[in-house]
Amino acid sequence: MKKIDSVLQSMPLFKNIQPDKYTNVLSCLNGRIQDYAKGEIIYSLQDPLKSAGIVLAGRVNMSMVSVTGTEHYVQQFDPGDIFGEALACQADPMDNGVLQITAVQKSSVLFVCLSQLYTEKALTCPYASQVALNLLKEVVDNNIFLSRKVEILSQKKIRDRIFIYLQSVGRSGNTVNIPFNRQELANFLGVDRSALSRELCLMRDEGMIDFYKNEIILLRNDLIS
Repeated sequence: MKKIDSVLQSMPLFKNIQPDKYTNVLSCLNGRIQDYAKGEIIYSLQDPLKSAGIVLAGRVNMSMVSVTGTEHYVQQFDPGDIFGEALACQADPMDNGVLQITAVQKSSVLFVCLSQLYTEKALTCPYASQVALNLLKEVVDNNIFLSRKVEILSQKKIRDRIFIYLQSVGRSGNTVNIPFNRQELANFLGVDRSALSRELCLMRDEGMIDFYKNEIILLRNDLIS
């Protein structure tokens, strides 16, 4: 339980809730833990998302599969991240449609049934009510993220996709720390890895950026602003 508490304490979803009340909240939300091997599918296409998942250990990826079978990387989830929260809020589970969620490392996931937040029992529980308030902000933040993702994928040029991504992530001064390796970044941007590497090298040669491993340094003022 200590391991779960340390993860939940870092989550916005459990903000303003004391650790000694986590058991009450998880009981109310039918919390359960499931372990997954590397490469194991957590939710496959058309599976109804009955519960949101909180990553306790490992790493989980969400991808979108087109009608032609092409898989597009959408989002990565590390310990303390939650996935499927919007769909899992519904009282009647819906098919997730085109989303697939996979463990890319050996992972442990805590599932919570967020639709329980709207039951009579939960509405009288101050801790569940706080989770509901925190969840609203989580959903809003995730919608902002997905809107930016759509903006990135709508760009035809790889360079434009890179520009928008670099301006959307947090940075220290003019340095951007990328939370992906090169292949994962290519998947996130929806481009070929070799094409991404080529474009980054061109941008470096043109004096726009420099990079080392997972750090990209912005050298032009219009990129920093």
